[in-house]
Amino acid sequence: MQTKIDIGPKIKKIRLEKGLKLKDVAKETGLSIGLISKVENNSTSPSLSTLIKLANFLGTDASFFLEEAEKKESAVVCRKEDRKVWTSNDDKIYFELLNPSLRSKKIEVVCARIERFESPDEKYTHEGEEFGLVLKGHLHIDLENKTYLLKEGDSIYFKSTVPHAIYCANSEPAEAIWVNSPPIKIL
Repeated sequence: MQTKIDIGPKIKKIRLEKGLKLKDVAKETGLSIGLISKVENNSTSPSLSTLIKLANFLGTDASFFLEEAEKKESAVVCRKEDRKVWTSNDDKIYFELLNPSLRSKKIEVVCARIERFESPDEKYTHEGEEFGLVLKGHLHIDLENKTYLLKEGDSIYFKSTVPHAIYCANSEPAEAIWVNSPPIKIL
């Protein structure tokens, strides 16, 4: 059985420990009070950009919210039934972590199923580099002001500090293997 990540209570705990109200977080992050409340109550999964905004404002990194109790041994096998999963708040991107753990790892490998068929309103950035390989379908990759079309078997490599967005190039879902270094720990 796949593990669903329990992000909301961790966000709420830090917010309350800092004596912050939802309106304080909303004002500083530009997120709505309703969205933050839904995230804290696990009614919705935050988008990657939302999670990064919350983490930055609360003085931590996204990995803190996403870490689950990990075994201390250095595992090399990740069984399909043990994979951590995460779904974007609009349910248009589904990630499965292929690493057995992110503890002390230099890369993060995910299998992504993308059902977003238009460019998102926001592009995101983070430290590091990314590599993607399209397994099925067609993807558009927006990098700054240029859009690349990737078909099955195509790959891409870029610096993660370049504003980027990923979405399907037609009305069919796509699947890809995605690698981040260092891990952004979305799972």
